[in-house]
Amino acid sequence: MVETAKPTAPARDPLEVNDADFAAQFDALYGSTWGAGAIPAKYKELTGVSISVVTRCEPCLAHHLRMAHGQKATKDEFVEAIRLGLLTGGSITIPTARYGYKVLQDLGVLNSR
Repeated sequence: MVETAKPTAPARDPLEVNDADFAAQFDALYGSTWGAGAIPAKYKELTGVSISVVTRCEPCLAHHLRMAHGQKATKDEFVEAIRLGLLTGGSITIPTARYGYKVLQDLGVLNSR
């Protein structure tokens, strides 16, 4: 007899479970900061790319690359944003920058080599 895995409920965010008020306020602040404003969304997302490289946050980098791609950022804009992060963060950020280029390749932004 083969046992099948029981479906599990989706994991709940521990921050939302344990500090719901803060999580809601943070989400609202995040939305108003990254949403439409004086700076166009594409440039906010490209800024997020640079910051993500500096902080070496690969999930953040993938998110901002996808969002900027959705805002029609160009290959040259992506390269410059990654370069800004790399030069600001130093050589320790090279693996993160390389990860960013892999994400861009997966998005079809870069030519296959």
